Amino acid sequence: MNRYGQMTHDHNRQHRPDTYSQLLNPDEFFAEVGEAIAAQVSQLRDQILGPPRSGEDPETYRLRSYQALAAAEEMTLADHHLLQPDPAIETDEDWSDDPDLDLRYRTLAEINQAINAPL
Repeated sequence: MNRYGQMTHDHNRQHRPDTYSQLLNPDEFFAEVGEAIAAQVSQLRDQILGPPRSGEDPETYRLRSYQALAAAEEMTLADHHLLQPDPAIETDEDWSDDPDLDLRYRTLAEINQAINAPL
Protein backbone atom coordinates (compact mmCIF):
# COMPACT_ATOMS: atom_id res chain seq x y z
CA MET A 1 0.00 0.00 0.00
CA ASN A 2 1.44 3.36 -1.00
CA ARG A 3 1.31 6.50 1.16
CA TYR A 4 -1.93 7.74 -0.41
CA GLY A 5 -3.60 4.43 0.34
CA GLN A 6 -2.30 4.52 3.91
CA MET A 7 -3.52 8.10 4.28
CA THR A 8 -7.05 7.27 3.13
CA HIS A 9 -7.02 4.05 5.19
CA ASP A 10 -6.08 5.87 8.39
CA HIS A 11 -8.50 8.73 7.75
CA ASN A 12 -11.45 6.42 7.14
CA ARG A 13 -10.63 4.12 10.06
CA GLN A 14 -10.53 7.12 12.39
CA HIS A 15 -13.21 9.43 10.96
CA ARG A 16 -15.63 7.02 9.28
CA PRO A 17 -15.59 3.93 11.48
CA ASP A 18 -19.05 2.71 10.44
CA THR A 19 -18.22 2.82 6.74
CA TYR A 20 -14.76 1.38 7.37
CA SER A 21 -16.19 -1.56 9.33
CA GLN A 22 -18.36 -2.54 6.34
CA LEU A 23 -15.36 -3.08 4.04
CA LEU A 24 -14.64 -6.76 3.43
CA ASN A 25 -10.93 -6.26 2.78
CA PRO A 26 -9.88 -2.72 3.76
CA ASP A 27 -6.19 -3.25 2.98
CA GLU A 28 -6.91 -4.31 -0.59
CA PHE A 29 -9.50 -1.55 -1.06
CA PHE A 30 -7.21 1.22 0.16
CA ALA A 31 -4.24 -0.17 -1.77
CA GLU A 32 -6.32 0.23 -4.95
CA VAL A 33 -7.46 3.69 -3.84
CA GLY A 34 -3.84 4.67 -3.23
CA GLU A 35 -2.83 3.57 -6.73
CA ALA A 36 -5.73 5.53 -8.24
CA ILE A 37 -4.77 8.65 -6.29
CA ALA A 38 -1.12 8.27 -7.33
CA ALA A 39 -2.19 8.07 -10.98
CA GLN A 40 -4.36 11.18 -10.60
CA VAL A 41 -1.56 13.10 -8.91
CA SER A 42 0.92 12.06 -11.60
CA GLN A 43 -1.42 13.05 -14.42
CA LEU A 44 -2.23 16.42 -12.86
CA ARG A 45 1.45 17.07 -12.13
CA ASP A 46 2.27 16.49 -15.78
CA GLN A 47 -0.49 18.89 -16.85
CA ILE A 48 0.69 21.58 -14.43
CA LEU A 49 4.36 21.09 -15.29
CA GLY A 50 4.12 20.92 -19.05
CA PRO A 51 7.20 20.53 -21.24
CA PRO A 52 10.53 22.18 -20.46
CA ARG A 53 10.46 25.89 -21.21
CA SER A 54 12.67 27.47 -23.79
CA GLY A 55 16.14 27.93 -22.32
CA GLU A 56 15.22 26.17 -19.07
CA ASP A 57 18.07 24.20 -17.52
CA PRO A 58 17.45 20.71 -16.06
CA GLU A 59 17.75 21.90 -12.46
CA THR A 60 15.06 24.57 -12.92
CA TYR A 61 12.81 22.02 -14.63
CA ARG A 62 13.36 19.60 -11.74
CA LEU A 63 12.42 22.27 -9.20
CA ARG A 64 9.31 23.16 -11.20
CA SER A 65 8.48 19.46 -11.23
CA TYR A 66 8.59 19.33 -7.42
CA GLN A 67 6.36 22.40 -7.22
CA ALA A 68 3.92 20.90 -9.71
CA LEU A 69 3.86 17.66 -7.70
CA ALA A 70 3.09 19.52 -4.47
CA ALA A 71 0.28 21.46 -6.15
CA ALA A 72 -1.13 18.31 -7.78
CA GLU A 73 -1.11 16.44 -4.47
CA GLU A 74 -2.83 19.30 -2.68
CA MET A 75 -5.56 19.62 -5.30
CA THR A 76 -6.14 15.88 -5.64
CA LEU A 77 -6.21 15.12 -1.92
CA ALA A 78 -8.36 18.14 -1.05
CA ASP A 79 -11.05 16.99 -3.47
CA HIS A 80 -10.91 13.22 -2.89
CA HIS A 81 -14.18 11.92 -1.48
CA LEU A 82 -12.52 9.42 0.84
CA LEU A 83 -10.59 12.19 2.58
CA GLN A 84 -13.63 14.35 3.32
CA PRO A 85 -15.38 14.53 6.68
CA ASP A 86 -18.27 12.16 7.17
CA PRO A 87 -21.35 14.10 6.01
CA ALA A 88 -23.51 12.25 8.54
CA ILE A 89 -21.58 13.76 11.44
CA GLU A 90 -22.68 17.24 12.40
CA THR A 91 -20.34 19.47 14.36
CA ASP A 92 -21.72 21.87 16.92
CA GLU A 93 -18.75 24.16 17.11
CA ASP A 94 -19.43 27.63 18.43
CA TRP A 95 -17.55 30.43 16.73
CA SER A 96 -19.65 33.24 18.22
CA ASP A 97 -16.57 34.79 19.83
CA ASP A 98 -15.30 35.57 16.29
CA PRO A 99 -18.18 37.01 14.23
CA ASP A 100 -16.27 36.96 10.93
CA LEU A 101 -15.28 33.32 11.35
CA ASP A 102 -18.78 32.42 12.53
CA LEU A 103 -20.29 33.99 9.41
CA ARG A 104 -17.84 32.14 7.17
CA TYR A 105 -18.58 28.78 8.76
CA ARG A 106 -22.33 29.34 8.62
CA THR A 107 -22.04 30.31 4.94
CA LEU A 108 -19.96 27.23 4.21
CA ALA A 109 -22.49 25.05 6.04
CA GLU A 110 -25.31 26.53 3.94
CA ILE A 111 -23.35 25.91 0.74
CA ASN A 112 -22.60 22.35 1.83
CA GLN A 113 -26.28 21.72 2.56
CA ALA A 114 -27.28 23.13 -0.85
CA ILE A 115 -24.73 20.92 -2.61
CA ASN A 116 -25.83 17.79 -0.74
CA ALA A 117 -29.56 18.49 -1.02
CA PRO A 118 -31.48 15.91 -3.07
CA LEU A 119 -32.54 17.09 -6.49
